[in-house]
Amino acid sequence: MSDKQSYSQKSVTYDLLSTYYQNSDPQLHDYYYHKHLKSLEKSTQQLRYEQMNVLLPAQVRFLHAVPTAPSFDVYVNEMSILKNFSYKENNGYLPLPPGKYQFDIYRSGQTTSPLLSCEVALESGTSYTIALAPTLATKSLKMLPFEDNPTVPPNEAKVRFIQLSLDLLSVDIAVKDGDVVFDRLHFRKASEYLNIHPMIVDFEVRIAGTKEIVFPLPNKAFQENTPTTIYIIGSNRESSSLETLTLSP
Repeated sequence: MSDKQSYSQKSVTYDLLSTYYQNSDPQLHDYYYHKHLKSLEKSTQQLRYEQMNVLLPAQVRFLHAVPTAPSFDVYVNEMSILKNFSYKENNGYLPLPPGKYQFDIYRSGQTTSPLLSCEVALESGTSYTIALAPTLATKSLKMLPFEDNPTVPPNEAKVRFIQLSLDLLSVDIAVKDGDVVFDRLHFRKASEYLNIHPMIVDFEVRIAGTKEIVFPLPNKAFQENTPTTIYIIGSNRESSSLETLTLSP
């Protein structure tokens, strides 16, 4: 018999005895009533402990954020999960048991000489976006895992920015003609989440510490009970352009 079953059964037994002695023996009634409460408390604590230790799967999605990189295939522990993944594409969350995983990225259709390999530890109940991002080195790539937080205060919204454009080493995110809300967001870094009321906001991206606008972000709509991540991607080089990509779970 498990402790949970034992405490639960004892609680029921003590409750019955307490009721039995309620009118005939007040002392025994009180004695068994307190035993009932103590056993009930221990049974509840045990149940909560077991519920907390249930291992929930991790949630993983991928984002291709390199305009100059080719389409690619993604393998997890040598198993194919994504094919012909191209720039600006993202997939829905894939549930995986918590643990360490080997992620390999190959040029589409190939299975030798991966473009990139990375080992990532996934925690129970945690959501991740793994972005294929550029680096400062020429023609070099990197996998960047970002932890997503889907929890939003009731009836609110929240937003964060992630800067993955090689041309913008550090930026400020500001309200149009207004205050900076995220300052000095560096290349390949994520801001904190900002809780806001559901609304439409006109943002603008500025060179960090200046009023110089790199590009405007008008009419960004934020929905109730929804977290939003806005990725700054693209490049002014090689006929590409700076742009943003908005993802919500």
